[in-house]
Amino acid sequence: MLLRKPWFRIFPVLPLCGMVCLAGCGKFFVPVNPTPPPSGTGNYFYVANASATASLAGFALTTKGMTNTASSPYALGVAPTTLAVTPNGKYIYAGTVGAIYGFSVGSNGDLSLLNGGSALITNISPSVLRVDPSGNWLIEADAAPQAMVFSINTSTGTLTQQGTQLDLSTGAPNHIAFTPGNGLVYIALGTGGVQICTFSPGSGTLAKTGVLLPKAQGGADNGLAVDPGGKYLFVAETAGNGLRVLSIAASGALTEISGSPFQTGLGPTAVLVDSTGGYVYVANRTDGTISAFALAASGALTTVSGSPFATGAQPVDLAEDPSHTYVGVACQGGGPDFQVFTIGSATSAAPGGLTSFAKTTGSNPSGTSAVVAAD
Repeated sequence: MLLRKPWFRIFPVLPLCGMVCLAGCGKFFVPVNPTPPPSGTGNYFYVANASATASLAGFALTTKGMTNTASSPYALGVAPTTLAVTPNGKYIYAGTVGAIYGFSVGSNGDLSLLNGGSALITNISPSVLRVDPSGNWLIEADAAPQAMVFSINTSTGTLTQQGTQLDLSTGAPNHIAFTPGNGLVYIALGTGGVQICTFSPGSGTLAKTGVLLPKAQGGADNGLAVDPGGKYLFVAETAGNGLRVLSIAASGALTEISGSPFQTGLGPTAVLVDSTGGYVYVANRTDGTISAFALAASGALTTVSGSPFATGAQPVDLAEDPSHTYVGVACQGGGPDFQVFTIGSATSAAPGGLTSFAKTTGSNPSGTSAVVAAD
């Protein structure tokens, strides 16, 4: 297992009481800082606010907590419901009702709208967006249900549709996961299960190969992740409140491992496998918690000490920052709307555990729908 490189190896350790939390002041975002914050780690989180301000918020991590990026919030005028970021952190894409918008990420974490502020793609309403591991393709899935592939101009961030839409099996798309080798794509369809697709990173061709149905009758698959080694697919399923673990064969065939599903909190909605491949986190929307597990080579999961960890109301999305030290949580029900946890390192007293680091506070409107991280 790789050891993390936490910020306290670079900066002095400050007591938790010294960490600065954001004050909402009756709005979702704190007042804008005129310049980037000092002593930052160079890591940023971006949150989609799907109600009230119809904008994105940018947060920079510092040794004292987190603060807004220079020009945050970034208004769209229409509520973003899903976000995707390129692997190099250069571009962020926001899906709204009727369009896809793009942002470039500056060296100080500030965002700039692409295409003069106009939508990159119109007449489309993505339920979920995801950039492939190569950074050359963006896949969207919507309520039709259908999926589309767009090529990314890596110099400008603009999008071009590749081929025609792919009709999906019955269901409501909510998450997309790629295998690290970029040859397989999984699309969670809620009660429709998981659509299994092959993907060609050379041509951007997406093709259906089968469907993984919910394990329990009446279940909905509402979260997906693949480990960094491409060995396992993780599926959060609401019926029974469990996390399914399936081994991925070279052919793409899926086999559920012994002991699966593993118990989570109520309403598992999003899944994150950390970049070391050592831990798995599940956001439980109904009971406002994160279930944390240690991942064995066999795919078996063991509950991490202290799990589940309390979040704001209705956590719906998770993201790990580029330093592999923090987990950001978007909480649709507020209280807080956005929260950051520190991940316990492999050498800490509670490896894989989560410690609250910073969060938004105050009278904030609810509706945060997605979070991504970039450096």
